[in-house]
Amino acid sequence: MDRAYQIKQYVAVVKSPTTGCRFRIFETGDPKFYLFDLLDRYDCSTTIQFPVRKADLVPEIRRALRHGWGNSL
Repeated sequence: MDRAYQIKQYVAVVKSPTTGCRFRIFETGDPKFYLFDLLDRYDCSTTIQFPVRKADLVPEIRRALRHGWGNSL
């Protein structure tokens, strides 16, 4: 299995500024990636999960996640 899909630890919940979708974020077995888990309107996990390279994140979100903060209530 790809290490970018292996969950290590919960980080935070973030909300996409463009789509309004909420994601639960996890640290992965690959230190270069976070795993994004799409949440539905009831804050339940969906079956849509995908790795995102930390370097590709918006700088504000990358800094917040590094400290365990999200931008969604």
